[in-house]
Amino acid sequence: MMLTCKEVSSSISSDGLERSGWWHRLEVRMHLLMCRYCRRYAAQIQAVNAAARGLFETTDRAAVTRLEGSILDSLRDPEDGPGKTGE
Repeated sequence: MMLTCKEVSSSISSDGLERSGWWHRLEVRMHLLMCRYCRRYAAQIQAVNAAARGLFETTDRAAVTRLEGSILDSLRDPEDGPGKTGE
């Protein structure tokens, strides 16, 4: 049976694919050969991972601070108003 896009995206976005068996990795690869949307998602995940690795290798604290601020801003609920993180 073919894996669903949801199963593939879950495997790609977690570390589970690296720890899974060869059969599951083969199923994911087969799905990626046929599904352009999952291929696109996999490429995006790889780009984000590469950018994150590059960011943590840098000593530019200002860039890290900007990224942290951007992440926190994206987590804020617009109804909460500025300065609240919704925790």
